[in-house]
Amino acid sequence: MTHEMMRSLALCAVATALACDLSPADEPGPGSTSGETPTDDGGETTGGEDSDTGDSTAGQDAADETGGGLLEWSELAGPCGGSATNAMWFDDASTGFAGCGENAEGEGLFTTIDGGATRESHSAFNEVRTMDIRRGPDGVLYGAGTDQLDGFSLWSIDETTPDDLELTGLYTPSNNAFTSVGQGENAAVTPAGQILVDSLTGTSAAYRPAGGVFEEHHSISEAAIADPDNAPAFQVRRIMAFDEQFYAVGSLINDPARVHLPSQLPGATFHFESVLLQPDTRDGELHDMHMWSTTHMIVAGHDQSERFPLIYVVDGDPYAAGDWQQVELADSGIEYQAGINDLDVVGDTVVAVGEKIPTSAGGFVVISQDAGLTWEDITPEDLGSVGALSAVQLFDDGSMVVGGGGGEMWRYGQ
Repeated sequence: MTHEMMRSLALCAVATALACDLSPADEPGPGSTSGETPTDDGGETTGGEDSDTGDSTAGQDAADETGGGLLEWSELAGPCGGSATNAMWFDDASTGFAGCGENAEGEGLFTTIDGGATRESHSAFNEVRTMDIRRGPDGVLYGAGTDQLDGFSLWSIDETTPDDLELTGLYTPSNNAFTSVGQGENAAVTPAGQILVDSLTGTSAAYRPAGGVFEEHHSISEAAIADPDNAPAFQVRRIMAFDEQFYAVGSLINDPARVHLPSQLPGATFHFESVLLQPDTRDGELHDMHMWSTTHMIVAGHDQSERFPLIYVVDGDPYAAGDWQQVELADSGIEYQAGINDLDVVGDTVVAVGEKIPTSAGGFVVISQDAGLTWEDITPEDLGSVGALSAVQLFDDGSMVVGGGGGEMWRYGQ
């Protein structure tokens, strides 16, 4: 049996498992990137309708028992040429949104009703840099980033006229550089209406209590409860809401990886207690997380010291660092020097995407059927020519869409 035949059989097994053993996750939309209660927690040119179709087969085929067809990788016409597609949200396998905004050229919001094969731009977003798109538990679509005309860092999207989307500003940063969120990175919304939006470039965050108004905060550490002006501050990469509490991951490139959990101190609302996962002699960043429950989570990112994908899983007390289990892709035979940028979860199936080191080596896609404990490499062979993969969304039928660091997009499905 040739190597190619063996690879095809392996992919076939992956697709069969996907088709037969998927159950909805704990989020309201299919395959929420971060698993938060809002359809939150996943950056990504100017308007001009993008109507190219992507129909070039890029990788291996795999059997799909449910549909009786084939699953294959196909390249799509990504709308964010030259800018990473970090802001990506799909309501289902056909209907989705992509926002561009990670570099200076990234602007715009694009919609699709055919799974990404074609896209439509919306003029109201021509000068909007979108870093995050999430549908909240209230059914509203939220965006975070920078509205370069009106100065909003957080907005809601009016979908009354699907062909002509509009935005309504929810938060405009103040002139206080110490506390303002000049560029929103993520927005997390709870069922009761609390909203937390964090800064792309700093440590500040803006919080709105349910029924209240936005307040800016220099620090989201629980130390700010007692001393808001002098509390130590940290930057997060992903925030999410689960029930009525906020969770986050992050840390800087020269700091050990940390997960940020709801503070248990009296008076805490948006405040976090940080749990150090890496030894304090290591450097790492956590870029994304998913929660099955308040005691069962997965977080992922980059180990900056040894340059391999960083994955931790907890099924116990998340406040106890010793309960977090580190998972290495190398134990599943995947030996990339690389880091994970984004993950998505349906049931116990986890898909993660990222970038190899050096970045010229391209991106990668790996999948787990057991909640992140063991992994299979399903990177299409032609993906070596694509830069860092920045976003992924997994659907109930086993198909998925991934976004690339240069604006590329790929689909795995029929």
